[in-house]
Amino acid sequence: MPIYDLAAVAEALDLTPKQLDNLLSRNHLPGVERKRRGIARRITSDVAAVVCLARELSAALSVPLANVLGFSQAAIEHGAQQIELGRFTKLSIDQPALRALVAERLDAAVETVGRRRRGRPPRRREQN
Repeated sequence: MPIYDLAAVAEALDLTPKQLDNLLSRNHLPGVERKRRGIARRITSDVAAVVCLARELSAALSVPLANVLGFSQAAIEHGAQQIELGRFTKLSIDQPALRALVAERLDAAVETVGRRRRGRPPRRREQN
């Protein structure tokens, strides 16, 4: 499974890198690689699909993104095509279409963003 840079995933999901980083910092999602300070997060395509679905649900239901993140994760993990929300409500999720869209957007984002240098730039040497 491919692993993506935080900036590329943010670009693909139309979020700022800071928004995505804050979301991932405050919520544990399996598939987010966390090492130590100064190392950029690396994210799997499954996590990108979870965040994409959560973003769509958040906009449709007018609720905060963090509130639907757990629901989105459970839906993606179980491969649910249809989820009963109550006696009269069912939610349909076209997972193949969701995954195809996320993969397409991630591929385009990797081309756009590329890999950014982190840390301080190297010092210039004076030439005599």
